[in-house]
Amino acid sequence: MKMRILIIEDDPAREEKLCSWVPVDMKAVIARSAGTAIGILKRDRGKVYAGIVLDHDLDQRPASETDRFMCGKDVADAIIVNVSKDIPILIHSINESQAPVMQTTLEEAGFAVERIPMDILTRESFNEWLGYVRETCEP
Repeated sequence: MKMRILIIEDDPAREEKLCSWVPVDMKAVIARSAGTAIGILKRDRGKVYAGIVLDHDLDQRPASETDRFMCGKDVADAIIVNVSKDIPILIHSINESQAPVMQTTLEEAGFAVERIPMDILTRESFNEWLGYVRETCEP
């Protein structure tokens, strides 16, 4: 079975770019809003995903009215409750004030977090992170 990577991204161009970087032996699962991501995390508890790619500002494609008031911080809180602590997280948000808050929150909860803003994230740095994901996922 392919390793699954949960990508939480509301911008269609960024989503397309990130998905194009996921190797063929991995499966990208996309959440286009905070509410959708939280629903996925509640449904797929534990170690379903090998890694999580997390954005902060998630208001471009709300799935519900509630989504308009939610962001990556809400998703980070759901990660803490629903996801195994050994699942690596990549924060790609360019929000300079809130991305570090999410990183600190997740790290204090015991997660390994890397933060590379989307405007400087490259295929190479993404694949480097995926290499770390593979290392932590494989027995």
